Amino acid sequence: MARTRRHALVRGHGHPRIRATHAKTLEFTHDTEVTERATCVVGVAAELDPSELGLLRGRVRFTVEAAGHEATGEATINPDHAVRDGLVLRRSHHTDSGTLAVAATLTAEDLDRDLAAALTDPATAVTLTLVELTPPAPLVLLRPAGQAVPAGRLDLLWRHAEAAVDLGGSREPVSAGAVLDRAGIVAVTLPAAQEAVSPSALRWLSAAAGADARFALLGAAGGPAEALFAAGLPPTPALLLGRVDRRAVRRPEVEVSLRSALAPTVLVVPADEVDAVLENVVAATPARRVAVPDGQADVGTAMRWTTAERAGAAVRRLGTPEVTIVLASSPATDEPVDLDALVRALATAGVSPRTLSEALAPFGLNRRRVYDALGSDRSAGGAAGPGVRT
Repeated sequence: MARTRRHALVRGHGHPRIRATHAKTLEFTHDTEVTERATCVVGVAAELDPSELGLLRGRVRFTVEAAGHEATGEATINPDHAVRDGLVLRRSHHTDSGTLAVAATLTAEDLDRDLAAALTDPATAVTLTLVELTPPAPLVLLRPAGQAVPAGRLDLLWRHAEAAVDLGGSREPVSAGAVLDRAGIVAVTLPAAQEAVSPSALRWLSAAAGADARFALLGAAGGPAEALFAAGLPPTPALLLGRVDRRAVRRPEVEVSLRSALAPTVLVVPADEVDAVLENVVAATPARRVAVPDGQADVGTAMRWTTAERAGAAVRRLGTPEVTIVLASSPATDEPVDLDALVRALATAGVSPRTLSEALAPFGLNRRRVYDALGSDRSAGGAAGPGVRT
């Protein structure tokens, strides 16, 4: 495997007001002047290579070195760090654009006092070296054809991808396994319209998900399509329920959508209410497959499959207030699904007859059948509710 561990170097200088006594953070600042209140600062006038720093991912070992003294710790790179906005390493898991890394085992207070004393000399050169502990998981960057790459970290990653794959053409792409064996970052071009993704392209994406790749859909980070790709599923057709809590799941259209979905279903659930949201799913099919984020602090999304029965525990382990999950389509049973009832429930929730007929066409429902199911109430719908991605 050709993937290697990346590294980055930050250079700075000492300052007479450096105290290095902060117990929760450690910081290199681009400023040339600091006050005595900046107790976390250990280096000023920081210089860095944005490409080196911006390409770091996952757990890193970092070393602060000055005047023959050094101190080493570990931390996890913050995927939301805006390179050059700040260089703060935190003991906590709090993230903002100025936080370079979290879960740090070393902060300013932990520095040897001889090292801290050396940092008060403006002539002292101070360096921060960061090295990935292991090569991070493969990252698949997805860009619909014609869409600009957003500025920031994703643009940096796209420009430094080790491989490029075009899934918008008719030619069979090189196997995902072969590409991911040699490339840690893969720039993938998709058709402009998601419904135009070919079967061969879907097979490639599914294979990449099966190889534990992470997915970042440019322009829609963290959205339903990104979760579907990461789960190894096509983006269409899919049922998008939005945020579903214990109250929303009591609505008939939502309960029917979860229990009898004929397509993968994406929803955002409060972590402490996931058992209540999936209660009817568990009662009907406890082994129903549910994809849950892997919980790693990294760029993009990776999903791991579990069952409806175990999904609650998996979600709570993530430690986040809300989680996007994906339910696989309802498995076939001896009792046929009442498609007419499903159509009426979704229409009541605001899904248009046209969208319903297009999304459910693979199941034998055309527009006339949809209107027949709706009877005389062809204008059924509401301002909010689930949507069907077609």
